[in-house]
Amino acid sequence: MTSISGQPTSLLFGCQSIGSVHEKIDSNEGLFGTVLNVFDKAINIKTNDDMLLVVGLGQVASPLTMNVFPSASSAVCFRSFTDFVRNGDHVSVAGKNSSKDPGIVDIAQIQLGSKSAILMSKPLKLFENHILKPDLENLLKFSESREHLLSVLTECATDRAGSLLNPDMTTEGLLPKFMNLSHDLVLDAKSSKFEERLSRSLIGFCGRGPGFTPGGDDFISGALSVFNWIRLGLNLGSPIIPSLEYRKLTSWTSFKLMESNAQGLVDIEVQDLINSIAEGDVLRYAEAIKHIAKRGHTSGIDFVTGATIATCLSIDGIVQSR
Repeated sequence: MTSISGQPTSLLFGCQSIGSVHEKIDSNEGLFGTVLNVFDKAINIKTNDDMLLVVGLGQVASPLTMNVFPSASSAVCFRSFTDFVRNGDHVSVAGKNSSKDPGIVDIAQIQLGSKSAILMSKPLKLFENHILKPDLENLLKFSESREHLLSVLTECATDRAGSLLNPDMTTEGLLPKFMNLSHDLVLDAKSSKFEERLSRSLIGFCGRGPGFTPGGDDFISGALSVFNWIRLGLNLGSPIIPSLEYRKLTSWTSFKLMESNAQGLVDIEVQDLINSIAEGDVLRYAEAIKHIAKRGHTSGIDFVTGATIATCLSIDGIVQSR
């Protein structure tokens, strides 16, 4: 629909894929959630059941994401989600029937405020994680490559001012302080207090750093996604999930991303990063670092910094216990 001035007054999208967390979105008609944050190419939605749904134009699939594309009639006029969606807009779901069987609803419409909607046609392309189990011998292949991986991280951080490896006043000293504690954490890896001590050490990063998702939160996400994957896969202990204490220190969206990553809900590119560890492929892991490090201003580099340090600390703990 177009106004008299020639500017569009509404926009229609198609659903390209949806993450496993929101697989049943079309079965709950009525109010679904509220728009929290709107960017040019992405929208963050807080659902009624306190989950994060990210609606995005990108091709990176994740369990939390609905990947969409403007319809043919809307593609020409679309510039930014901010032209059509506002913070606080209600998000609702309505079923549509296009089949001959009146009992089957095969299209759902997700209404984003009053000016934008997404049509979801069944069958939906579903993304769910397929992460390999860690292999001890392959994991140990990374032991001799830490200097190389550190150099890759350092190079990627040179144009990422404010990141943990290239700190500003908001992140100064965070990483050295954590690394000073890491020796005790490694020695304590099999004790019942390990989870508590690691969580207490990581919380110092929470809410720290520039960006919509603070760099410290991205570090926590990367670290816990790998720590928990290794701990569960090698039966070293239970997963460490950010507590409500973390929630008090950062935004709801950033907390939900940390919580989800800690639970093993990661996007397809991070999944490939983790699977390269599982297969002992250091070169592939280094290439994944370079790719993910480009995200945002510091989000990507801080995430892979956390993931790499978690890998190295886990290896140290395993070697110490042998």
